[in-house]
Amino acid sequence: MPKISEADTRPAIVLDDVRKTFKIKHTHSFKETFIASIKRKPLSSDFNALDGISFSVPEGQSVALLGRNGSGKSTTLKLLSGVMSPDQGWVRTRGRIAGLLEVGAGFHPDLSGRENVYLNAAILGMSKEETDANFESILAFSEIGDFIDTEVKHYSSGMYSRLGFSVAIHTELDVLLVDEILSVGDAQFREKCTAKMLELQDQGKTMFVVSHNAGQVQQLCERGIVLEQGRMIFDGPIDEAIEFVKPRGAGDENHYPIVGEIYELYRRDPGRWGRPLGPQQEVSENGGGFVQEFDKGMITSSVALVDRLGADKATVGLGKGVFLAAYRKSGGPQGPWGFMVGSPSGILENYELRKMEFQNGTAGFAIEGGMRFDAN
Repeated sequence: MPKISEADTRPAIVLDDVRKTFKIKHTHSFKETFIASIKRKPLSSDFNALDGISFSVPEGQSVALLGRNGSGKSTTLKLLSGVMSPDQGWVRTRGRIAGLLEVGAGFHPDLSGRENVYLNAAILGMSKEETDANFESILAFSEIGDFIDTEVKHYSSGMYSRLGFSVAIHTELDVLLVDEILSVGDAQFREKCTAKMLELQDQGKTMFVVSHNAGQVQQLCERGIVLEQGRMIFDGPIDEAIEFVKPRGAGDENHYPIVGEIYELYRRDPGRWGRPLGPQQEVSENGGGFVQEFDKGMITSSVALVDRLGADKATVGLGKGVFLAAYRKSGGPQGPWGFMVGSPSGILENYELRKMEFQNGTAGFAIEGGMRFDAN
């Protein structure tokens, strides 16, 4: 569980309904463009790298951003670091940010390691005086040794990463962004980097880490956010996030798409619902709509209830319990109960009748009488 309460701290990072779209060109020459124009084929298409992402990270929290390649992780970090701007929504960060977005980012290949330390440090906001004071520590941590005065174009990827990471962690930072940088380099240096990041964590620094190394993020982070096709599909404790992204069997996909009104409800609290157990299904009965099953419950969205109750109340979720078990047994939204309306009420411990409204009536459960459904 999180080591700190979000209510007790100010946010260090906030994303609100962030969207980022890129144009993908389908032609690469004048000839291809001309032929495609004659055949009236599209010359480009839009790719939604991020599609309505919202979350907040309090100061001092360590968060892992997880997901398959192309899910939007690196785009999110570039927005946080200021390399890109969102097409819609807004991004806010508090304090000085040090970002390691890729191996050798901010290095000039024709400059020496020493010159690149000063260049990279300046990009990260350090003054020359700060860099002078920290130079020996940067050099010692990177283990570059006599190669510090060699042009970095002759460095290996491991040497790049060691020097880049060393500069970043010696910056007076408030937020550290790391994108798979620790996957490069030998095991001994990775352990050294992990120890340094734990030290920064103890100092109350905020960390935002992208990594496919489950063991590493479990050690470093307390919270996990999972992206898939530019959408947030989980936000919760790191152990649950790692389980969320694991395939469940041979050939099994990590998830089934969560779209439409069901996604709008799901994204408010992904941790409450967990992973989807199957694809979203269309329902033709009871006025039509959609239903999707999750690890921790079910979400339904009714077309007929939009006019009756409004769009916000036409999509409802229900967690595991007696009502969900009985609802599934009755056939779900396809059955006589219809779509869900509202949330359960009543406390069984106080011997109250527990009730829940459905499209076609009211379900009630009592300790002594069990479950019953009263049709409208």
